[in-house]
Amino acid sequence: MPLTSSNRSSLTHEDTIEALAALLTQYYTLQLLLPSHSTAQISQPPHTPSPSITSQWQNAGMSDLVIETLKQLPYLSGEGSREIAPDTRALDYLNAESEALDVWKDPFCLSEEGKEKTEGYLGNAIPLTSCIGRDGWLLLLDLDTNNIYEIRDKDLQEEPTQAPPENAPKHHFKHLPHKPALSVLKSWIEKTKKLDWVPDPETGIWLQKHEDELEETGRYDALKQLYFDCGWPERFDQEAFLARYTLLSRSRGWDD
Repeated sequence: MPLTSSNRSSLTHEDTIEALAALLTQYYTLQLLLPSHSTAQISQPPHTPSPSITSQWQNAGMSDLVIETLKQLPYLSGEGSREIAPDTRALDYLNAESEALDVWKDPFCLSEEGKEKTEGYLGNAIPLTSCIGRDGWLLLLDLDTNNIYEIRDKDLQEEPTQAPPENAPKHHFKHLPHKPALSVLKSWIEKTKKLDWVPDPETGIWLQKHEDELEETGRYDALKQLYFDCGWPERFDQEAFLARYTLLSRSRGWDD
């Protein structure tokens, strides 16, 4: 019998995860167009993880629902430390050497505060990404509600409204901004198509307009236009893009 979360039909859960997996595949496919992701590939579900990986998941405290869902998601593999958005990395739960399991156990880095070890508090939730800097995003999929929490490190530090309710546990997160999972992924796909953030082909770092305006380099606008001139995303010519990028970088002095 298919596994379900409380008070929801397995059909609803399975349909949602299938649609979510399709959108994740679409998002990762966009990433594969980028020069910085030339060595990556998409691992498509359904997966049959090795017994050692399944054992690690169980020992970490993952519920059966979380484990079965992980088997139905696509993963961007062979990525190393490349970003998929500003200060944001995709998580590959099938790679035992990746950070994915550690992020699941403690996505808010509570154990780093030097106090008691705090891990395995997410319940039926799965981090799809890891945040590696102030502008990064933790996309947290809640299987009980089929919502995704878009949690940015900078907002947690600077926005009083992001603070948990009084007397809430330290790991409380359900007060944070969230939307239906499918709408969140569709939004991220559109942001990538429109290049709201622009990936630097040399460093793999994603540029943001407001930061570039402060530095007055013009790099964001120039790179964004170059991507579009080379057909991004539907007819993107990576070879032409890299050739023109080399000339642009020299003319702007970016490689000095």
